[in-house]
Amino acid sequence: MAFECDHCGYRSSDVQPGGNLCTKCSQSPKIHVVVGNGTCSLTATSLLRSCRISLGQIAQLGVEILCKVSTESDLQRSVLLSDSAVIKIPSVELEIPSSKRGRLTTVEGIINEVMDNLSETNEELRKADPEGATRVAAFLAKLAMLKSCTEEFDVEIRDPSGNSAIEGLEPGKQDPKIRRKEFKRSAVDNAALGLQQPPDDDEEQPADAEEHDEGTTDGEKGTAEDNEVGEEEIMILRETCPSCGAPGESRMKIQVIPFFKEVILMAFACDKCGYRSNEVKPGGQIADKGRKTILHVTNKEDLSRDILKSDTAIIDIPEIELMLEAGTLGSVFTTIEGMILKVKESIQQTNPFALGDSAATDSKSKFRSFFQSLDKLLTGDERFTVILDDPGKLSGTHGAVQ
Repeated sequence: MAFECDHCGYRSSDVQPGGNLCTKCSQSPKIHVVVGNGTCSLTATSLLRSCRISLGQIAQLGVEILCKVSTESDLQRSVLLSDSAVIKIPSVELEIPSSKRGRLTTVEGIINEVMDNLSETNEELRKADPEGATRVAAFLAKLAMLKSCTEEFDVEIRDPSGNSAIEGLEPGKQDPKIRRKEFKRSAVDNAALGLQQPPDDDEEQPADAEEHDEGTTDGEKGTAEDNEVGEEEIMILRETCPSCGAPGESRMKIQVIPFFKEVILMAFACDKCGYRSNEVKPGGQIADKGRKTILHVTNKEDLSRDILKSDTAIIDIPEIELMLEAGTLGSVFTTIEGMILKVKESIQQTNPFALGDSAATDSKSKFRSFFQSLDKLLTGDERFTVILDDPGKLSGTHGAVQ
C-alpha cells in the first residue's frame, strides 16, 4: 500500500496495514492501494480501516533474483519486496535484512531509503564517534556513485516466500539483466515464515526408520542393492516436504517414450500439508552432439503433439518473437499446447508489473498484445514454428525435423 498526503506532501510506499490519518500532519491523505501481486490498484480519498495488504500466499518455492544495473532505466525498474526479502548489493558490501513489511519501490528507491536512514543517524554519530561518522559518510558517497551509474553493479534479492519480483522490460524474452532462480526452502526458512520450527538435533527418528532402507519400502519392487533399475521398478527416497518440512516420499520411475528415449518420472506428495510436485528428467547419457528440433505447426492436431523439453533446451517461436533461455520452465513432458500455456503462466507469474491498473500504459499494452499472440496460437488457426535447440540432445517431439 502506498499513499501520498495531499496536505503536507508526505509519501510512503510501505505495503502494510493502514491507519486513519497521515503520520506527519494528522490529515486524511490520498491513498494508492496495490493488491495481490502488484497487478491491480485503486485510488481512494481516505485510508482503509483495519486493512492489511498482503503479497499473496507463500509460494511453494523460494526465489533468488539478480539484476544488473547499468543505466538510468535500470534504476527505475519497479521492485516488489515481501516482508521476508533480503537485499544485497555486493559491490558496496551492503545487505538489507528482511524488514517485516512488504513494499513496492524501485532500485533507486532502495538505495535512497538506505541513504536517508544513514544520513539521519550520522548527525548524532558525529557527536559520539567522529571517526565512525567519517566512515559512514564515505559509505554514503559510494551509494551516491551507484545512482550515477558510472559502473555496473548487481542487486540481489533472496525471498524464501517466493513473492518478490523485479520488473522485466520485454514480454516473452529473457531479460539479459535479470536472472531468477527458484529454490527449496530450508527448515530455517520455513521457521522464519512461520511454517515450521527448526528441527532439534536430538529429535527422535520415526519409528519405522530402521525397518526400511533409504530408497526402498516394503511392497515396492525397487531395491537398493540392485545395480540397475528396471522399467517397472519404482524407487522411493525419503525427503522432507519443501513446504511444511514434514517427512515424505519422493517416487521415481523410468519410462520409455516410444521412438524417442527413456525419461525419469519423479513425483512427491506430502500427506500433512497436501503439497505435490512432479518433474520429468531425460534419462540416459548426454550425447556428443547437440540437437535442433524444428516443428511446423499447421493445424489444431499439431498442438496435441507430445514434446519433451530438458533443462538445457532453448525454445524459440520466431513468429511472435518468443525465446526462452535454457532452464526456463525446467524439464517438462507435455504437448505443444501445454507448453504454450506454461509459457503464458510463467510470464504472468514472473512479471507482476505487466498488467493491471498499476502498470505503465506502454508496458501494459505490450504485454497484452503478446498474450493475445499466444492465445491466437492456441486456436490452431495460426501457422507457427517451434524450435528446440538443445546442446545436450535431450529434447524432442514426434514427427519434427531434426
